[in-house]
Amino acid sequence: MNKPIVDGFVFQYAKDTEMAKKEYETIQKLKAKINIEDIEETLKLYNKLVDKRYFATPVGLSFLHEMREFLVSEGLEDKVKPVYVPGKESAGKSSNPFEAASYDRIKKENEKLVLLKKKMTIAIVAMVIIILGMFFIVVTNDNIGYFNAEEKVLDKYSAWEERLSNWEEELIEREDALNNY
Repeated sequence: MNKPIVDGFVFQYAKDTEMAKKEYETIQKLKAKINIEDIEETLKLYNKLVDKRYFATPVGLSFLHEMREFLVSEGLEDKVKPVYVPGKESAGKSSNPFEAASYDRIKKENEKLVLLKKKMTIAIVAMVIIILGMFFIVVTNDNIGYFNAEEKVLDKYSAWEERLSNWEEELIEREDALNNY
């Protein structure tokens, strides 16, 4: 069984291999851009990489170690920060010490998802209550809605028409009676 090798390091897990490959590519870009003659800029870059804990695999850590050794050989030992090595205690219950950086990120994402789940649960419960309320109103309402609305309006107007017709007949009879007088 061939295990993946990155910059002379063999990795057991595929995600560690991918992480090491990304770090290796970043290191190659840094090496191409870095001016080793400018010691102050090299020191700033090194300290920034250490502060941000940018590297977590042996590939990145060995690069930091090489930079540190170079800066110490240039007499900057007091300005060079020590390299942080991720361990099991920082990764919580993780058995892989290189998962420390992603553990915090995953933990934050999990907290966001739990909060989203609570909000969605509240929204769903509110919607169910609203729907149940609507069913209650439909069941208990005497007016069955607008299904018979047209018939109701027509009945109302026909009753008015009948009253008006009767009133008109009475007026005509009264007028005739007054004219005959």
